[in-house]
Amino acid sequence: MQRKKLLIVGAGRLCLQILQVLAPRNQFEFHVASRDLEQATRLCNLVRQAALQLNVVVQIRGWAMDLRDACIGCNAETLSKIKPDIVLNCASLQSTSELTALDKEKFDALDQAGFGPWLPLHLAPAYALMRAVKQSCPKALVVNAAYPDAVNAVLYKVGMAPDVGIGNIANLVPATRCAIARLSGSDPVKVCVKLVGHHYFSQYVPRFGLPVDAPEQGCSLSYWIDGHEYTDEWSEEVIFGCVADEFRRLGGVDAHYLTAMSAVAVLENLYSDIEVRVHAPGPHGLPGGYPIKVGMGKVLLDLPFGVRREEAIQVNEAGQRQDGIQSILADGTVVFGDKQCELMRKLLNFRMTDMKVGDAAEWARELACKFRAYAQDSRQTASHLPVGGSPAFAR
Repeated sequence: MQRKKLLIVGAGRLCLQILQVLAPRNQFEFHVASRDLEQATRLCNLVRQAALQLNVVVQIRGWAMDLRDACIGCNAETLSKIKPDIVLNCASLQSTSELTALDKEKFDALDQAGFGPWLPLHLAPAYALMRAVKQSCPKALVVNAAYPDAVNAVLYKVGMAPDVGIGNIANLVPATRCAIARLSGSDPVKVCVKLVGHHYFSQYVPRFGLPVDAPEQGCSLSYWIDGHEYTDEWSEEVIFGCVADEFRRLGGVDAHYLTAMSAVAVLENLYSDIEVRVHAPGPHGLPGGYPIKVGMGKVLLDLPFGVRREEAIQVNEAGQRQDGIQSILADGTVVFGDKQCELMRKLLNFRMTDMKVGDAAEWARELACKFRAYAQDSRQTASHLPVGGSPAFAR
């Protein structure tokens, strides 16, 4: 059986961690694209040589791709040569490590603005990539790792949504299963969870448990033990309190491992012969995260019985507002929250109240410049950060 072609765009830490899992299994023909071809080539050689330690010979090749507006035509030509079945976007204009390298005072101050105001840095590369994909390989399935809760929703408005995202709500599910298993005295593999929630919620809970005003934060939880559904046995406050207390984990760049495994669960099953239940953000351009089914080249919502699609979207839109995005208009224009806008203006001298999709690259350049100025006198260490990272930036 011919292997599917998997193209990973962005040869950074997350790309490497995903390949560290997937390469030894040797289920794909791998391609890695980066604006730095030397970096992509070295990464591919590392993966190839590491797999050979296990006597596994993988097909993997590096490519040059630059996700700027001026390079869309060249990127489309590259995609035409590769002809990928799956495209995984790991490209972003700002790494998590740049944020977690701030000293604690600066980090905590900036963290209050949420993740929404950083949207241009993730949207601009994804928008450029999707335009190239639509030109050259429109049938490829696209998986987005760059803030998919919001990026996918914005791109949907202009007809360029990736098929699905990874991470975020999926990263909260294992700890939630462990917490329910601990409370019930059962095995985590016997616990099934269906969780609806936005990026903000999935980052807040591992550190602090259920937000005090949870209905406004956005969450819907259903769970089963050994196939039997439970509704009133344990409250969400108790379950998510157990997540924060008993199942604390590393955050920041260390949490990329958890995100990488969520990516593997999606990528390996996109073309499986059966539908596999997972969680993911941004399916079909919806805001926030949902339980989904993947398989046979399809991505489907897998909401629990009694939870309507419209209700799940409303839950995620509530969480989206907490993350700093007030609304996404019909033309893709993003309106940011007043409180978050004011914090960004105060801390970075950066004021962006709304943003059109086509202006994302320009806003990203200004934001990156203002952030560098803010970080210039910060100690380049994360040693003062609390364990688990932050609700906004723990990825």
